[in-house]
Amino acid sequence: MLGFLLVPAIAALSPIIALPAVTQIAGPGGWASAIAGESIGTFAAIAIGWGWATVGPALISIAGDADERARLYRESLVVRVSIAVIALPVLAVICWLVASPGAEWLTILMGMQGALIAMSFTWFSAGIGDPRTIVILDAAPRLLANLAAAGLVLATGIVVLYPLAGIIVTLTGTAVFTVRLLRRHPGPWPRVRDLPRLLRSNLAVALNDAGLSGYSSVPAPVVNVTAVPTAAAGYATADKMLKLGQFIPMTLANALQAWIGEAHGPHRARRMSIAIGLAAATGLLGWAGLSLVGPWLTSVYLPAAPAPFDILLVMGLTFFFFSVRTAVARLVLFPAGQAAAVMRATLIATAIGIPLMIGLGIAWGPLGAAIGYAATEGAATLLLSRRCVRVLHDLRHSTVEAAP
Repeated sequence: MLGFLLVPAIAALSPIIALPAVTQIAGPGGWASAIAGESIGTFAAIAIGWGWATVGPALISIAGDADERARLYRESLVVRVSIAVIALPVLAVICWLVASPGAEWLTILMGMQGALIAMSFTWFSAGIGDPRTIVILDAAPRLLANLAAAGLVLATGIVVLYPLAGIIVTLTGTAVFTVRLLRRHPGPWPRVRDLPRLLRSNLAVALNDAGLSGYSSVPAPVVNVTAVPTAAAGYATADKMLKLGQFIPMTLANALQAWIGEAHGPHRARRMSIAIGLAAATGLLGWAGLSLVGPWLTSVYLPAAPAPFDILLVMGLTFFFFSVRTAVARLVLFPAGQAAAVMRATLIATAIGIPLMIGLGIAWGPLGAAIGYAATEGAATLLLSRRCVRVLHDLRHSTVEAAP
């Protein structure tokens, strides 16, 4: 568990190295546009990934042998590349439209960097319990690339070098991993006529992820379009702090997945309850950190675009809900075959939350958008809680115990 928490931490937190240089060179309008592009790219990544980052680790962990795992990887690659061919041009147009004048290419490349994360191999390594490969091909190169990007941006003033470095790391690491894996385990590639079947197999999870990403991607572009540059820049910093912190509950869920999966019946229910408790504690710590430490940290580290206390306080609440919901969905409901129920709850929350965020963002500015974001995340968590309680109740009263 420690390995799967520390390794993603390197990759997730390494962008912090280059952020002061980016905010200084890009200015408030450019920084806000960059985060808006990144948010749009995150939504595109969910579409391109088509649920593989969510259910892929579980599928890989229960696959019969290495050849079966390679077959699953080939299928995921065909699906992701097929969607990317359509999604990336659309992404570029949207990023151009929401960008502040002069920041169009930065916004597009930030979007591309976020979207291409969907092509990463890291979910496969999580499924086989291999953090070492993630360190060698993703985390360490990403850290070095961000160090280099920070120096180059300051030296040249060319801010687009920052997203370009991230794009190169993702594509290079994934290419090396893919060639190595498929050379060791060759097999037939899916045919064109297989694509509809492959898309249907992950449809429920993909729609759920799209709903989650949809409402988390809306506030930053809305604020960038409706607020003055300085206010939009402060919101962008708060949004970035939230997104950087979200790797913790996500990797916690990945780390606990195998531990929960090996148990059965009441024993599994106990482990699931412990996992939810850990996620809730993580959420509370994150809330305290964002609201109490965040204003000081961003004013010192990102003086060109500090995040205000009120927005960070609301973002902390969003983090708490996100942490609990991630554990409930990935560690309780997905293993119980409740993907369709998760999807329905997410789509309901999204349908309510997106208009709320847009309306509050227009009426109350960045704080209103943040409140709408927190309310949407809270609604999604609440809608899942009842079904989670039911699953845990059924497991506690089952007669199947864990195998010795």
